[in-house]
Amino acid sequence: MRMTLLRWVLGASLATATVACDKGQDHILEGRKAVKAGNFEKAVEHFDNALKANPDSYDALWGKADAYRRDNNLAKQAEILEQVVAKKDLMERFSAVVNPELETNYRKQAQALGDEDPAKEALLRKAIGINKKSEANPTLSTLLAKRGDDFLKQKKWADASRTYKEAAELRIARKDRSRLEAKAEVADFKVFVEGMMPRFEPIKAELTQAGAYDEKTLQFFVDVEVEVEGKPEDEGYIENAERSGLVAVTEGLNNLTWKVAGKERPEGASVGYTEAVVEIVEKGITTKKPVTYRFRVSVPQDALFEQVQKIDKNEYRKPGDVPVAAPESGAAPEAADDEAPESGAAPESGAAPESGAAPASAAPASN
Repeated sequence: MRMTLLRWVLGASLATATVACDKGQDHILEGRKAVKAGNFEKAVEHFDNALKANPDSYDALWGKADAYRRDNNLAKQAEILEQVVAKKDLMERFSAVVNPELETNYRKQAQALGDEDPAKEALLRKAIGINKKSEANPTLSTLLAKRGDDFLKQKKWADASRTYKEAAELRIARKDRSRLEAKAEVADFKVFVEGMMPRFEPIKAELTQAGAYDEKTLQFFVDVEVEVEGKPEDEGYIENAERSGLVAVTEGLNNLTWKVAGKERPEGASVGYTEAVVEIVEKGITTKKPVTYRFRVSVPQDALFEQVQKIDKNEYRKPGDVPVAAPESGAAPEAADDEAPESGAAPESGAAPESGAAPASAAPASN
């Protein structure tokens, strides 16, 4: 009697499960028909009924998500796809289909939002989290670059630098990465200048009194006089005098730079200034006896502080260093998005001569 009753109960349970399963499958089929007919609301209703019968039904979840996609309800589509992602057993079988669809969904949602909407960045980051090569990379990079520009306008140098660097770390074209890194360098320099001013303050009065600094124009000045063998009327005298003067100017600029840095200049160490930043204020033969050749040059504060920054970073030239060759003409081929950024920057063209090596051809442009 008991065995008969148990068999009856088990049979009834199996029959109920079969009916529920059949009803769930029927709703999935009806839902698909409704999607094809463009009746998305009815389709969602059928898929919901299927999920009541089997909450883990991939077909029902995918069908519901697809109905929302076709109805242009991307937020709801993402919500359903995220439910699939949360189910480990389903993702083991269907991740190759679900992940690309969800990544595309996040990008499309982001495209519909304005740059000022914080949800846009979050969606782009979600897309990249699914696929590190996502097309969301350049979009997010552009968004961050604009934010960096805003920080720069607001003189929030540290925030600008951080944002530019974050944008440059994304998978973007090399030319875009280089542009962002250059902007980050500008912001970093502004941060450095802010920190530099308290260091400069103790010697500013001394330099101003000596005529080596003008606080109004923010210019540094170097005066040198050199005595040259021979007479002014001798052939080649002026050329030799200018050459000797340039060597002395370069030496003077180096000494001034180390003084502003507040550090002792190592023997043979030197920094270089470009012709673009060194302006000749005055030059020529003096009326002194013996005759000397005088140079007075000026350098903008930022240009000198930039060299101080190099001293702080230990990036100045040391005895025995081999000069870095300038790159050959012609642009380098653009890197693919997945290439790592190249290390090091090309040397600036038109560099002024280092200490002890000042050919006349490298002299600052005269007025």
